[in-house]
Amino acid sequence: MRATKKQIAVITVLNLVIAALIALFVYFKTPLFRSASSETDDGAGGGNNGTITDGDGTTNVDTPPQQSVHNKLRDAASGKVKEIAYETRLMGTGDESVVFATAIGGVTYIFGNAVVPDYDFDSSGGFLCRIGSNGKILGFSYFIGKLTAVGVIDGGFGAATVADAGTEDEKSQLFGVTGDGEITPLFELEGAAVDVMPIMGSKKMAVVCRISSGTLKLTEYTRAGTGWAVGKSTRMSNGLSIEYFDCYYVDGEYIVSARASSGAEYDTLLFYTFAAGGEPTSHYPGGSDEKPYAVVPFGSGYLALCEKEGNAAIVTFGKKFTSYSRDRLDVKSTDGRLFFCGGKYYACFVTKSGAVTYEIDGSLDMTKTLTKLDGVGLAAVVSMDSNLFVGASSTAVTVTDCAEISATLDVNDVKISRVIKTGYNELLIVLTAKGGGALSDSTGGDDVYVISVKL
Repeated sequence: MRATKKQIAVITVLNLVIAALIALFVYFKTPLFRSASSETDDGAGGGNNGTITDGDGTTNVDTPPQQSVHNKLRDAASGKVKEIAYETRLMGTGDESVVFATAIGGVTYIFGNAVVPDYDFDSSGGFLCRIGSNGKILGFSYFIGKLTAVGVIDGGFGAATVADAGTEDEKSQLFGVTGDGEITPLFELEGAAVDVMPIMGSKKMAVVCRISSGTLKLTEYTRAGTGWAVGKSTRMSNGLSIEYFDCYYVDGEYIVSARASSGAEYDTLLFYTFAAGGEPTSHYPGGSDEKPYAVVPFGSGYLALCEKEGNAAIVTFGKKFTSYSRDRLDVKSTDGRLFFCGGKYYACFVTKSGAVTYEIDGSLDMTKTLTKLDGVGLAAVVSMDSNLFVGASSTAVTVTDCAEISATLDVNDVKISRVIKTGYNELLIVLTAKGGGALSDSTGGDDVYVISVKL
């Protein structure tokens, strides 16, 4: 079929248009379309200002400018003050919190909860962030639900969550986590976990769950090949409201410490002792009107901080809970924390005007008040050349050896979660805060900061 003159004219015009487009493409060497994978990731706050540089150095305008991608796996920032070597900030517009933090093999592991899925966080709820020894973020992992307890166990970590809390769909779960951040569901739990602890010298862990306000349950789990098997469990209940403190494993027996109360009528320190699967025995060594704050074991028994008739008190119990002594102090306290380091105990009482810390020697005699910590809530004691104390007020973090102040860092609304010795005169401090003069600005609520402090 022969084309008409009109058809030939149309075909000729189309060929000229196509040839012109090809010539323009070759001349400018710019693709007509760019895939998302060709965009540059310049990190948080970065951008390429709408330009693209070709391999031969030719710069072309990219219209409209492409939005930069938030870089989650970024290097640490330089410290804003001379005492901070570097800062790694985990950012989100909600109030992020830390549940557990530790450093193993040069990697810092931060387990916490995010409220809003933005910036660093792909989802709300539990997260794990792994940070390298130089402060670089190595990766994030996410959990189903909110983290309630984490512990170091054989093969990595045990992490417990609760999802849909307070509803009929509430679900508590135990996960195994490797050092590379791989998460494996292990078991459903009865109640929200308050502690995950290894059983030293064995391939076992124990998980303590709160079943109700007055009932705790401890379950053993045993390493079985690459997985875990459920072992024996024990319930602890006595009709009182129970606030869990800690759990110890001594000579095949568990000792659980807690606060037991019933309104204003009854408030005391409670110990449960039992073998896994056995019936627990309750011990009330301090009477019925001694509000406990904290408890730690010592050589011949247990040491506790309490409030007795409005005044702070230091109380000791024998291993069998038959002996008892109390030293009442002229301090009106509202809370307290206990620490042990370098053969000495340190009792920090929180008061309305701040905090006061006492040093207690190995024979449990109070030797002095640590005046360098006046008003500072003690958060950690670390063994260096001498014991180093790290604490916080509402506006600052203080580091001192109690002979002189080593560092005072301007930080807003700080809560210290963990202090780790990483080298000679070097500390890694994990905290939540709303920025401050020593830190990068917060994204709105509480951000998580990991700072390396050089002393």
